Amino acid sequence: MHLIMSAVEDGTVAGPGLRAIETVIAFLVIPVVIFLVIAGLSWVASAPRKRKTQSSITSIH
Repeated sequence: MHLIMSAVEDGTVAGPGLRAIETVIAFLVIPVVIFLVIAGLSWVASAPRKRKTQSSITSIH
């Protein structure tokens, strides 16, 4: 028992542990959602834009 307690710093008190679903949300769902949002924003920002049709005055055929 003394070896287990030696890893705890003086004056610290462990809080309540996370449930399994909280752990999955915190370490899997949230990072994946953040990644998808950043990837989506990057894709939208770099997507090729459709050109507007040029008028016959400014184009040469």
